[in-house]
Amino acid sequence: MRRLPTRKLRAYVALAALCSLAGLAAGRPQLVALAAPLAAYVVVGLALTRAPRLAVEPSLARTTVLEGETLELTVAVTAAAGVELVELELRTGPGVLIASSSTQWSARLGGGERGEARFELAVPRWGVHPLGSLAVRALDQFGLIAYELQPISLRSVRAFPRRETLRRLLAPLELQATIGSRTARERGEGIEFAENRPFLPGDRLRRINWRVTARRGVPYVSERHPERNADVILFLDTFAEVGGEGGQGTLALAVRATTALASEYLARKDRVGVVAFGGMLVGVLPRLGLAQLYRIIDALLGSEVVFSYAHKDVSSVPRRLLPPKALVIGISPLLDDRYVGALLDLRGRGFDLTVVEVSPEPFVAPGRGRGEAVAHRLWLLQREALRARLGQLGVAVASWRDDEPLQLPIATAAELKRRQRRPIAA
Repeated sequence: MRRLPTRKLRAYVALAALCSLAGLAAGRPQLVALAAPLAAYVVVGLALTRAPRLAVEPSLARTTVLEGETLELTVAVTAAAGVELVELELRTGPGVLIASSSTQWSARLGGGERGEARFELAVPRWGVHPLGSLAVRALDQFGLIAYELQPISLRSVRAFPRRETLRRLLAPLELQATIGSRTARERGEGIEFAENRPFLPGDRLRRINWRVTARRGVPYVSERHPERNADVILFLDTFAEVGGEGGQGTLALAVRATTALASEYLARKDRVGVVAFGGMLVGVLPRLGLAQLYRIIDALLGSEVVFSYAHKDVSSVPRRLLPPKALVIGISPLLDDRYVGALLDLRGRGFDLTVVEVSPEPFVAPGRGRGEAVAHRLWLLQREALRARLGQLGVAVASWRDDEPLQLPIATAAELKRRQRRPIAA
């Protein structure tokens, strides 16, 4: 706790000294008598002043929000003894904005009295953001000394990516053997009707279709399609990013798309995992359920582009993160050759691969000069050639921009997959 003189103390001391010196110099005892009460107030005030005993308790109604939402910070201040003035100043951390009209609050509190300050905060971007700190300043009952308390650090808030509504998803080519909500192509125990066929030795009696049997005169059984689920791996690119204003960029859009896809696939009872492939490797094993969604979001909140010269390929990803027959959805701006090489490696291994390209083009200006314009055009042609190369290898690539709904590239990729010949597994 720091003790600092206030302007009141400085003014009283200056007036008392000035009046005393003027009275002595001019021989006017009236001026000295005028300075006496000021000097006495300062002496008595400094002798009786005590450090304020304050209890400052900040609290948040919630610690998780969606990006762009606001939350309220409440600070309760209780004074054990009377305080002339209590001042609070909120100093926000990076990534947190003030939505209220002021960042300061002040009040006069009596002994045992309680006051409350309320601040509205906004979190415009997903991630884990420290809210900042509170600076507390209090004046003694005489207003002569200001006490600055140790700044109070506020807890962090978790901002989840904004949800995207998806009505159609990419269908996997291969399903797993576990029960889910997808209709498999093979025959077995299930609900979806496939066909009727004559009874064969070994068929269960409960599978006999008695109506067809009565009409044909010989036993017939009903074949059905079993319900299975799929393994979906969201392959996030964290090698490179192109950013715009307000913290928006290709990585922010990629994380939003990853969250939306994970939520929708998990709602369809598929097993979903995430691999953040970049300077640092982050992986979440494919699992089911709502808890898995929060595991994925927790992993994505710490996603960032880490600069690295290291050469990486898919062999650096643990095999358990890439289960066989999994649908792999790459989410990338397609800017780093190492990530593109990883996509080619996955395709060569026979994985069912689709790429959602988070387009960096809206964040890259063509430039003013003729040379810059030509370079920008060549860069666009190079990207078009890369998409064509992936398409020739059987990889559906759909581009997504921030001003478009995520459903558009998903539907485009689904249509491209439908047109392509089914790949032969390696």
